[in-house]
Amino acid sequence: MIRTSPVIDEGIPTLPAVLDPLELGKRIAFFSFPPWDWGRLRDVRIQKLKLHHGSRCTVQINLRTDGGPRAVIGKVYASGGLEVYQSMTRISQSGFGPEAEFSIPQPLAFVPELHLLVQELVPGPLAQDFFRGGDERDYAVASTRCGHWLVRFHSIAPRIGPVFDLSDYLISLERWSRRIAECSETLAGKAICLFRRLEDRASALKPAVTCAGHGSFCHSQIILAHGRTTTFDWDGCDVADPSRDVARFMVSLKRLALGCFGSIRALDSAARIFLRTYTDAGGPEALSCLPFFQAATCIKLAKYEISKGLDHRRQSIMESMLDEGLQLLEDGN
Repeated sequence: MIRTSPVIDEGIPTLPAVLDPLELGKRIAFFSFPPWDWGRLRDVRIQKLKLHHGSRCTVQINLRTDGGPRAVIGKVYASGGLEVYQSMTRISQSGFGPEAEFSIPQPLAFVPELHLLVQELVPGPLAQDFFRGGDERDYAVASTRCGHWLVRFHSIAPRIGPVFDLSDYLISLERWSRRIAECSETLAGKAICLFRRLEDRASALKPAVTCAGHGSFCHSQIILAHGRTTTFDWDGCDVADPSRDVARFMVSLKRLALGCFGSIRALDSAARIFLRTYTDAGGPEALSCLPFFQAATCIKLAKYEISKGLDHRRQSIMESMLDEGLQLLEDGN
């Protein structure tokens, strides 16, 4: 069995065990038996995919068994994780199983002593690949499939997890805006101005009919496999205004456009197709709060740039996102 390079993260106590093929092999030997019956486990190889320091780490686990090669995704948490597995199980059973056109990765097992969620690896390109390297036709295909997936999810998925709280969200927005403000004087004025306008707008928001929420629905978490559209990353699923998920997807395209093409408008046609797909199938009355959540998402995505190491380019991206947030609120009046 091949060992991976050690990853030190004291905030995730069980991560060394998950990255140790011998230790992990012992902990997941149950896959050899019913209901999986994969056969005797002969080799384990582990590839680290994404680490959120002190919180969670995603890995790909490649297995060689008597029944042939297998590959799964593992997600190890600093604590908890069982609630994510249980939520995914309920969502899968509500019409998002592996045979469905609109699905999620199937939760396979939860290993409590490792805080490890094991789930299906769904092969296929990410939606972001269509937007980064495609043409208008690719944009249309990806946007339409993503829009149909979200309509389906908002329509039939069970209401699981905490209920979105606007007051808590405003507290987070204020915290994020202040972090941005610490970066430069120019950013400070725009971040605080955008937050104040969001705060004013929040007091006038009409209560929405809530539904199941993904929490961070965007192009980097959607797999466009042949005949199957699959959304992953269920750590933040909750119950919320559907406008929040719609806004996250659309503003994430703006951020992607800035990074890939140097223009925040470069993927506007894709965003319009996504929104039209969603509203045609789900009803525009569900999106009365869309401008608010779009502008709020601009603050959230701008804040993410700080952890990547601030340079002139990233500060320019942050400024563009804040400008866009202000413009979205103005246009939404």
